[in-house]
Amino acid sequence: MLISLYDYVPICVNLVTVKLTYESTHMNPAKQTVTSKDVAKLAGVSQSTVSRVFVPGSSVSEKTKQKVFEAAKALNYRPNAFARSLTTNESKLIGLVFPDADYPIHMKTLQLISSELQKQGYSAVLIPWQVDDEDNHSIPNIFQYRVDGVIAASATFNKSLYEECEEFNIPIVQYARVVEGTKSSYVISDNYEAGQQAAQLLHERGVKNAVYLTGEVPTFTNDERQSGFSSEFEDLTGKTPRIIEASYDYASSLDKVRAMLADKNRPEAVFCATDNLAMAVMDIARIECGLSIPQDLQVIGFDNIPQTEWLSYQLTTFRQDFRRLARECVKIIVDQINTQNRSLVKMMVPVKLIVRKTTK
Repeated sequence: MLISLYDYVPICVNLVTVKLTYESTHMNPAKQTVTSKDVAKLAGVSQSTVSRVFVPGSSVSEKTKQKVFEAAKALNYRPNAFARSLTTNESKLIGLVFPDADYPIHMKTLQLISSELQKQGYSAVLIPWQVDDEDNHSIPNIFQYRVDGVIAASATFNKSLYEECEEFNIPIVQYARVVEGTKSSYVISDNYEAGQQAAQLLHERGVKNAVYLTGEVPTFTNDERQSGFSSEFEDLTGKTPRIIEASYDYASSLDKVRAMLADKNRPEAVFCATDNLAMAVMDIARIECGLSIPQDLQVIGFDNIPQTEWLSYQLTTFRQDFRRLARECVKIIVDQINTQNRSLVKMMVPVKLIVRKTTK
C-alpha cells in the first residue's frame, strides 16, 4: 500500500481509493464499530490475545488463532494498524522521499518499492518535497508519522534528513542516488560501468569527437557516469570528450543543445545523462539543423523511459534494473529495522545497454 501525505487527502493506490482513518472497519458509519474487545468476547479469549494474533510472529497456538480469525470474520472485524503500532512500537510504515513523482521512472519506482514493502508486511508513505524560489529543498517532518524507516531517492537533498534519521535512530537507505558525506546505506546502478560501455560502443562505431551532455546540478551518480565515459573514451581514442552542462529537463535544455549543434566543432556523438536530454538533442538535430541520425549524429540516452521505444526516437539507451534496486533496497531497510544493525551497505547493480537506431 502506498499512502500519500500530499495535502493530507485520499489518493489512488493500485487503482483503489483508500482513506487514512482511525476506524478499524469500512462498516456503515451508522453501525457501531467492532473492536478487539468484541472479538475477544466471541472467541472466548482475552483482548490482548486478539491483539497478538494479528501481529506476525507472535507466539499464539494455531487453535487459538483459528478461533480468533473465525470470530473476526463473523463480526467483520479489521485490526486497527494505528492502534497496533502503539502496542508493538512499530508502525510498519516506511517513508519514501522522492522528487517529481510525475516522471515515468519515479512512478514505476514507487510502485516497485511499494510492492516489495507489502511482501514484507510494510506500507509506504510518500513524503512530498518542494523547492522554493531560492532553490532550497524542504521536507515535512516525517517523524511525526512514526515511520520505521526511510527510503530516499534524491541526490539534491541537504544532509539534514540523514542527520535527523541518525539522531532518532531511524534507518535510511538511499535508492539509486548517493548524497555524499552521509552515513547511510545505498543501492545504486553501476554508473561508472555504464559510462565505460557508452564509450566502448561509440569507439566501435568510429567516433572520435564526443560530448557528454549533463544537467546543471552535480550528483554522485552522474559524476560516476561522466567519469567512466571520459576515462574509457580517452583510453580508447586518445581524445578527451567535452562536457557540456544543460539541464535535465527537456524544455530547459533546448538552448544549450542548439548552441552545441551550431558550434563549428559539432560532435559526432552525444552521450546524454538522461533520456529527456537525448530526445531534446534528437529533436533539435533533425527539426532545426536538418541532421540525420545516426548518419550525422549518434545519440545515447540513459534510463530507458517508455518514449525511447517510440518510432520517432528508437533511442539507444541504458536500462536500470529498477526491480532489483527496489528489492535490494527494501531488503536492507527491513533487515536494519529488525536487527538494529546500522552497518553501512553499499551495493551497485549492473545496467543493460539497449542498442536501437540512434547509433550506427
